[in-house]
Amino acid sequence: MKNKRFGLIRNVYKRLAFWLACLAALAYSSWPLGYVLNPSVGRYQLASQLESPHQPFNWLFITTDVLTGLFIVIVGALQLRSKHKRRLLNLCISGYIVFGLLVAITALVPINCDPTTTSCGPLLHDPKVVVHGLASILSVLCLFASTVIIAPTIYLTRRSKSTNIISFIVLSSWIIFGVGALIEIYLKITGNTLQYFFITVCSLSIIFVISSIEHIYLHEKRKLAYEPVEIDDNL
Repeated sequence: MKNKRFGLIRNVYKRLAFWLACLAALAYSSWPLGYVLNPSVGRYQLASQLESPHQPFNWLFITTDVLTGLFIVIVGALQLRSKHKRRLLNLCISGYIVFGLLVAITALVPINCDPTTTSCGPLLHDPKVVVHGLASILSVLCLFASTVIIAPTIYLTRRSKSTNIISFIVLSSWIIFGVGALIEIYLKITGNTLQYFFITVCSLSIIFVISSIEHIYLHEKRKLAYEPVEIDDNL
């Protein structure tokens, strides 16, 4: 039984969806490039400022987020076409697809101010700030929803110690970010360390969600292959 489980895990690494998820996660976590290409922003300001107009290499950071959305939409289309479907899985897939689309929209509507301060001015004077902010917030909520949906689903389907540990790490990371955000707000801490941590958590969540769905599909496919065929004696 143990060999079958490990074989199933190894098979996920052969799936196109898994590698596209890795590419999407890598593109989404482009913030380390900011330390090299634009250190004045990368070290002290929010990651979104790397995409602001007139910032050096802003086109590169915009491109990586757009590629994130593209890779995620392709994966979503592949997984929605699978014959092994559940309503919750379809909801989960739809959630991360919306996340990818909103990430791309956020990148294509960059802002030239810091939304955490008063430097953006009145929102009515710059609707880009509203679009950028709403798309950013909704994208996070959609990915979080997909993560929360898939974690118990993969547990009930696989009951594997390794997948349970991974689920625990990913969900714990979201909780750590939530607690850290509350502490930052209460203590009025500035900086981008927590945001970079959060971006990394989102990247891991992308891989976790998509890989878990592939796990479930492969598990159900193998289960169907081993199901006994009932023979009707009346035939």
